[in-house]
This record gives sequence, structure tokens and C-alpha cells, in this order.
Amino acid sequence: MSGGDVHSIQQARKAVEQLKHEKHIRRTNVSACSQDLIRYVQDYQKDDYLISGFASDKMNPYRPKNNFQCLLF
Repeated sequence: MSGGDVHSIQQARKAVEQLKHEKHIRRTNVSACSQDLIRYVQDYQKDDYLISGFASDKMNPYRPKNNFQCLLF
């Protein structure tokens, strides 16, 4: 066997082990997960600055900085 064959066999074994592990994971329906996600977003949207914005411009850490420069001679 060449080094490439050994490497591909190792990758295949890792993939099989991963699939065996994932086989035992309990799955949840997408409809239930999406309802939970919608409820979470609705509960916390008032605290989310990306949705509601900032109360004042000074609270915004991403506001454009003042580039005022004054040179005195």
C-alpha cells in the first residue's frame, strides 16, 4: 500500500466513526426548532441593537469618528 492509500483508508474510518456517533443523536423537527427560534427572537428583539438601533448616536461603537484636525503654528 502506498501512503495515499493508507491516508484515504484512515479518512474513511474517521468518517464511519463520525456517522456511527451521529446515528445516536436525537433529532428535532425543523418546525419545532423554528418556532423556538421565532419565540426567542421576539422575546429579545427589544434588546437587539441590530433590530432596534441605538438610543443615541453616542452609544453606537461603530459610529463614524470625528476626524477634526486643527493644526496650530
